[in-house]
Amino acid sequence: MIHILDEIVLAPRHLPAVLGLLESHYLPGSGPRGLTLLQRWASPPVALDDAPNTLWLLWQVADAPAYYAMRAGIEAPVIAFWSEVDTLCEIRRRHVMTDATPALPQRKELRDAV
Repeated sequence: MIHILDEIVLAPRHLPAVLGLLESHYLPGSGPRGLTLLQRWASPPVALDDAPNTLWLLWQVADAPAYYAMRAGIEAPVIAFWSEVDTLCEIRRRHVMTDATPALPQRKELRDAV
């Protein structure tokens, strides 16, 4: 299982707009690309006048091949969604993670070079 954690730092006033864009523009196409939204969080859990909030979106895809297939399936609506989010946020990062307990798989090119 691959987990994807989107970290979106934004002014509290922009949080409803980003969540609305997520619901109307991103989620309808995420399932067919193999991407499932597991959770959404906001931190801190209050809107402050002098500090941004962070919106955390936790996604999952089945495995590394599914992750790359999901990335290959990116089309204009996905690009437009992230472009719009970028106009509303201060910083955006994506963290792609997997369970650290088993040995991590190696990229094919690295295995073949050894």
